[in-house]
Amino acid sequence: SKLPPSTKLMVMVKAFGYGSGAEEVASLLEFNKADYLAVAYTDEGVELRKAGISLPVMVMNPERSSLPTLIRHKLEPELYSFRTANNFLQALQAADISERSPSEAEGRYPVHIKIDTGMHRLGFIADEMQDLCTWLDTSKQVRVASVFTHLAASDATQYDEFTRHQLNIFNNCCDRIALHVKSPFMRH
Repeated sequence: SKLPPSTKLMVMVKAFGYGSGAEEVASLLEFNKADYLAVAYTDEGVELRKAGISLPVMVMNPERSSLPTLIRHKLEPELYSFRTANNFLQALQAADISERSPSEAEGRYPVHIKIDTGMHRLGFIADEMQDLCTWLDTSKQVRVASVFTHLAASDATQYDEFTRHQLNIFNNCCDRIALHVKSPFMRH
């Protein structure tokens, strides 16, 4: 009730739905019109697909060995480094095109780009934006579904200045990416 109706909701259902049963939680979320689900690993997403969940599912740790399975089950990878991006592109090129949906067959598989704005765990850094934009320009098989970051301390008012700094970095990176991709993407 506090957010504009256009605001989308992505819900984490990793770690067996945090102990509540991923399939049950995902089913309830799908029934209640959540927009996206996210899991840590491909096998968690596969279990959701086997349970009949059709919502888009972002996979936060797309291991190289699981990429063919990720593609086969129409799960969407988080790309947080050039290594993960290139591994995914290679797997996508090797995938059987008959297994893809029509939009994927046109070479537009949805991916999620993570930006490191200060957590220093995973993500492309601001200094890599030019190279990332070049990669996106040349990687016609992918479509940027979203660009996101992890705010380290957004719930702690004593770190509001750092959070604003992170948001400035994030918005600048998103604006640069938007100049290179042809379709709109979600920012979160």
